Amino acid sequence: MNDLAGGMKPFGIVEAMAGLQHPATLAELSSLVNVPKPTVHRWLGALETAGLVQRTPGGRHFELASRASQTAFSILTNRVTGKVRHEILQRVAATVGEACNLTVLDGTEISYLDRVESSWPLRITFQPGSRVPAYCSASGKLFLALMPPGKRDLIIEASTFEKLTENTLAGKKELLKELGEIKRDGYALDREEFMRGLACLAVPVMQRKGRSNVCVAALAIQAPVTRMTHKDLLTKLSIVQSAAQDIAATLAE
Repeated sequence: MNDLAGGMKPFGIVEAMAGLQHPATLAELSSLVNVPKPTVHRWLGALETAGLVQRTPGGRHFELASRASQTAFSILTNRVTGKVRHEILQRVAATVGEACNLTVLDGTEISYLDRVESSWPLRITFQPGSRVPAYCSASGKLFLALMPPGKRDLIIEASTFEKLTENTLAGKKELLKELGEIKRDGYALDREEFMRGLACLAVPVMQRKGRSNVCVAALAIQAPVTRMTHKDLLTKLSIVQSAAQDIAATLAE
């Protein structure tokens, strides 16, 4: 019987990693869970096989894999509060008149957890599970701006920086400059960087982890620029920020 089938102890590693703001070494995890390194190493191997943990480039540090975050939010979505969060998205979409979505970071991409489309005949549709590169999306840039520099740099180095439109950021230097502005302002914009004709505004959904507030999800509104430019979207900033606080409250329940 493998470690995961034999009990819940390896999931103490997952909990410990979730509370950290950086990839962890084997020694650090051993100290956090108070378990000998050989045992932690065996557990990490089982968690890697299960797709819950992955090694960072270089292989000396460990971090949660995409399946861990997807599983966590699937559980949250299926709870009663998942319906409440969807209703919050519906409220924002109705108030703003444009699409509203909730996303999480998954490696170098963002993944859509939930979305409410606008009622306009002309609209750009994304399904839950859709994925967009972080470097050219409002939500993705928001995650990068608010995470620890070490983790951010690893994601940036693994990004392709494919130029999807004439507005897509050219590379690392240009992206880092904007990330500083996003961290200062507390919101991010997609100025037709992922898709020509599409603008987006994203704000963080923050959750307390240990002594820090962490961006665990992003709430965003999207619109064709024929109806709303990124400057128009900024007039809705307070609406989206208030909704993000309401969603954060459901995560604490």
